[in-house]
Amino acid sequence: MNDHDPLEDLLPRLKESAPKDFARRVRLGLPVRRRAVWWPEGLAWAPPMVAGALAMLLLTLFLQMPPEPAAPEPTARVVRFELLASEAQEVQLVGSFTQWETGHIRLQGPDATGHWTVELTLPEGRHEYGFLVDGHLWVSDSLAELHREDGFGRLNAILEI
Repeated sequence: MNDHDPLEDLLPRLKESAPKDFARRVRLGLPVRRRAVWWPEGLAWAPPMVAGALAMLLLTLFLQMPPEPAAPEPTARVVRFELLASEAQEVQLVGSFTQWETGHIRLQGPDATGHWTVELTLPEGRHEYGFLVDGHLWVSDSLAELHREDGFGRLNAILEI
């Protein structure tokens, strides 16, 4: 039996080199794969480099941005509180700015005319208050432009800054 394959004799005759433009012709015959962004074929390493450079640029710009300005401080005003109570032994100022707790703000006095006074720096906004005379008598500020009933039978003075 002959173990010789006739194709083996044919192979050396079929071996030829491909024409010079063979690769181009094959590529032209393949379906076109569109890229999302045009990029030269020989620069396969460039997209990651460009992405890195862009990230560095954005980081640099972010780090050089001036900080946001701080919120403006609320304006405050010095307010003088005064009560005529010549017979009083003690006068306290109580209000929304003390969370309605007593013992925080004591007025000075009485002076020769019977007036008790204190000066406070209060932030802008609406403040309700009253005077506590001798620890038991609630007195509204008669000099205040606005008043409001507090729901407990008392009248609070209102100061708007």
